[in-house]
Amino acid sequence: MTKDEIRSITLEVLGQIAPDADLDNLDPAKSFRDQFEFDSVDYLNFVLTLEKRLEIKIPEIECPRLASLDGCITYLADKLGS
Repeated sequence: MTKDEIRSITLEVLGQIAPDADLDNLDPAKSFRDQFEFDSVDYLNFVLTLEKRLEIKIPEIECPRLASLDGCITYLADKLGS
């Protein structure tokens, strides 16, 4: 899976979890929580949906690495061997 595909899937999942978020103007380096309303329950649902969608397991200790779009792409590309 390419980094562009990972980016696309991540944004799609974010759109499902936070439908009011302005994903077109998302700062990829900035935390999701700093950019739109995204509480801990939303964050958990986001991680669980990524796990299901990508058929992977994300250990709880690694979840903070998924706090931004750049973090997601880096972590998931590593995890998926992209």
